[in-house]
Amino acid sequence: MSNKINLIIDSDTGNDVDDAFAIAYAFAHKDLFNIEAITIAPFNDKIRHINARDSIIEGALEASRILRYIGIKTPEIVYKGSEGFVSGLYEKTSPAVEKIIEVAKREEVTIACLGPLTNIAIALTRAPEIKKNINIVWFGTRHTFVEEFTDTNYKADKKAFEIVAKSGVLLTVIPSYVGKFIVTSKYEFERNVAVNDVGRYLLSKIKSSSRVDETDLGIKTIYDLAPIAYIVNPDWFKTKAISINSLLKEQSKVSMGMLVNYVYDMAPNQLVWRDFVERLTKYGNEVSPAQIFFTSDTHLGILKGYRLRMTPFDSFDEYDNEIISRWNKVVSDKDIVYHLGDFGKYENVKKLKGQIILVCCNYEKKDFRDFEKFRASLIDLGFKDVVRDGAYLEQKIDGDDVYMTHKPSDCKEGCFNLYGHVHDLKPLKKNGFNVCTTYHNFTPISFEEVKKYLIFIKKQSDSDVFVD
Repeated sequence: MSNKINLIIDSDTGNDVDDAFAIAYAFAHKDLFNIEAITIAPFNDKIRHINARDSIIEGALEASRILRYIGIKTPEIVYKGSEGFVSGLYEKTSPAVEKIIEVAKREEVTIACLGPLTNIAIALTRAPEIKKNINIVWFGTRHTFVEEFTDTNYKADKKAFEIVAKSGVLLTVIPSYVGKFIVTSKYEFERNVAVNDVGRYLLSKIKSSSRVDETDLGIKTIYDLAPIAYIVNPDWFKTKAISINSLLKEQSKVSMGMLVNYVYDMAPNQLVWRDFVERLTKYGNEVSPAQIFFTSDTHLGILKGYRLRMTPFDSFDEYDNEIISRWNKVVSDKDIVYHLGDFGKYENVKKLKGQIILVCCNYEKKDFRDFEKFRASLIDLGFKDVVRDGAYLEQKIDGDDVYMTHKPSDCKEGCFNLYGHVHDLKPLKKNGFNVCTTYHNFTPISFEEVKKYLIFIKKQSDSDVFVD
């Protein structure tokens, strides 16, 4: 019998980026959760100026979008919710409501509610008996001591909150000020998280968000990670049991001594954020297709002094550490990296992520008399393969073959070429492109980026952009 937590994420995904993060984080904990459904809550058009029906449609589309990026190919677990609010005397059923009732009738389920409590309130109204099987973790309200809550999730449907609070269901409330502790930035995300399709998609959500500050760092608060993080590890949060009456600001009080679990603080952001980054990176690498990267002339461990002066680094150790760090931030373990020669000390392959295929240059060729013996020794160290001379890439670009070699003088006619060797000239030839690490921020360059450059080259007639 599974010990996983049955989870429903009641989301308002279509209206900000946070929900996509929460969904991805939950799926990244696939060892902990059995995710039964993503239900879409409506939004109050007076608050966000968006029609409730449009909000639900966009929410469902966005949920399906992030699911595709995290490897869930079918949208059957996404259920559209109520098109109106209980506060507006709307108590009709919906696919989301029916799903909550169906799951809660057969098993215990935790509902991470990231928006208004509308869907859950209607479900409890229609089937009160399900309350014994429901554990709600709701991100809503603000400080308990203020006279009136101004939190959007509360204001959107105050009546729904009253129904849920008075139902006797197990309820944990995470006020919005706690979610403010979970902060990242475009800068941090680009360098630490956007290493696979999932991370890159979430980065695009950050960049498009109207709630990111305009500084170069692009600070972003990921509020809705809080409910998922709480379910993952309650010890990261400080809680206390409080009377339900302290939360019923504008509604009639209850006579019973009913309690709710109130989160009033959380551990330092880095605990949640570190877990998010580690889980998302690992899970994203599992579900994202392998990518192809290119680089050359890393000279790890053997860089010469005059080469160091051509870099922004102050020492050989700093150079080596930065090459390795920048490589590992963009390449995952399953990605393929074509290294077009001048690798450096071969033992450094153990420090680098990816399936590395080395195309030998004149330096590598000095290291062997028996190529097959040399190749076997490098494969034993950790290289995916070693190619004695140039090689054609399996993939074509814009219908043309792509040949990989070390020196631009060895390029082939009648096809695209990728090469290295040259550290200080223009990176473009009439039929090729230089992937030398010094041209690309000392980081491997992706297939998609290379493709853009090569198609650009194909369209050019101006010889001034090329090196002979």
